[in-house]
Amino acid sequence: MSTSKANVGPVMAPGGVDAIVTIQQPVAASQVFYFNGSMFFYLDSSGYVVGSITATQYVCGWALCPVSSDGTTQTYWTSSTTAGTSKVPCIMAQVNPGCVFRVPTTAAGGLSVQARVGECADLVGDNASAQYVTPATNVQDILIVVGVDPEGDTNACLVTFNPEEMEMET
Repeated sequence: MSTSKANVGPVMAPGGVDAIVTIQQPVAASQVFYFNGSMFFYLDSSGYVVGSITATQYVCGWALCPVSSDGTTQTYWTSSTTAGTSKVPCIMAQVNPGCVFRVPTTAAGGLSVQARVGECADLVGDNASAQYVTPATNVQDILIVVGVDPEGDTNACLVTFNPEEMEMET
């Protein structure tokens, strides 16, 4: 995938407003977010950010994970091994319901993005790899494809939160 920390993430604030509202949230223990993937999350029963994986049924928002402060090139960020110790600013779906994100897709999904605009899509990922969207798959329907990648990358697309599948904040 040609996506990276620099070109994956929010591209448009909801409703034409100038800024996206972020809220500082505590993160569950040992959560891994890859910089070349999506950073969608849900909240666990304690209200901690947990990275969405394949078969996640609801999405609560997008985590703005920190980049390495020691100057080294990192491919991912991992939260503390103690739940609640790490905190990250988050774009909460309930606060920013129309926010649009540039996200990676599979090659097969990317080639079919144009035909899938307006349809629901699923998020795919696990703790050992980056999250990506599969526009051709709609089981959980947590995201809606709203456009093709403005940079012409067939391995990326634009999505927004599905209002019917947003997790309520705890």
